[in-house]
Order: sequence, then structure tokens, then C-alpha cells
Amino acid sequence: MTATTFSTGRARRAVRTRRGVRVVAVIAGVFSLLTAVLIVLACFIDDQRIDRDMGSATATVTEVTDRRAAVEFDTGGGRTVRPVTGVFYPTGLIEGQQVQVEFRRANPDLVRVSGRSWTVAVVPALSVPAVVVPLAVLMYATASRRGHPSPPRVPRMVRR
Repeated sequence: MTATTFSTGRARRAVRTRRGVRVVAVIAGVFSLLTAVLIVLACFIDDQRIDRDMGSATATVTEVTDRRAAVEFDTGGGRTVRPVTGVFYPTGLIEGQQVQVEFRRANPDLVRVSGRSWTVAVVPALSVPAVVVPLAVLMYATASRRGHPSPPRVPRMVRR
């Protein structure tokens, strides 16, 4: 193996590595944006379902964690509901608090705090791509060809 062959192999690996970094950067950016859009879309659809078949009740906040707030409420007729996923848009709720909720009568597990809607989910959903997309752009730019000049082309020696 000559020095020329070694440096050519190294250059090819560097080009493949930069290409791989650029692909990962694009996938990460697109995935984070797609996830944010799908989260907001799901919240919008759930709100539409609640609006079409709405019931309301006073709920008691039974548990608050970093990711959700569990509630318990009576749908009328003595049926108590404790939605497994908790309440939509739980920001600012504290354990033991009484809150007005709106739910879908056909499926009381779809429940939101009264007066809140899918628009509350926009900022949290976009917070991830707000961090990931600039990082992905930085990764892509760092791995681009401009910052890494190609090694000089060395003609191959033909043996006869």
C-alpha cells in the first residue's frame, strides 16, 4: 500500500463520514418538525371531538407529575371517571384543586381543562424543533464540503 493509496482511502472515508453526518442532521431536523406538527394536529383533532360531543363537569386534580395531571370527575348519572392519560393542557394545576373540565360524552377519557384549547400545545410542541433544527443546521454546515477542501487529486500510476 503506497502513501497515495492510503491518503485516497482516508479522503473517501472522510467524504462518507461527512455525507452520513449531513443525512443524520437532515433526518433529525425533519423528524423533530414532523413530530411537532403531529402533536399539534392531534391536539386539534381531539379538541374537535370534544367540541362536537361536549359534556362538562367539576373535576378534582388527584395527582400532578412532570408530564401529566390526573383528574377525577362525575360525568353525570353517578359515573366517576379517572382518565388514564390525565387531562389535556395541565399547565398550572396543583393537587387537590377543583377545575372545570370539558370532555367528550362518548369517550370521557378525552378531557381538557375548560377554556383551554389546542393552541396551548403549540409552544411546547415547537420547543423541541426550536433546539433541534438549529443544531441540525450547524451539523450540516460543519460537515459540508466548503469547510473541508478536497485533497489534491493524485494521478494513479499505471504499471506495465
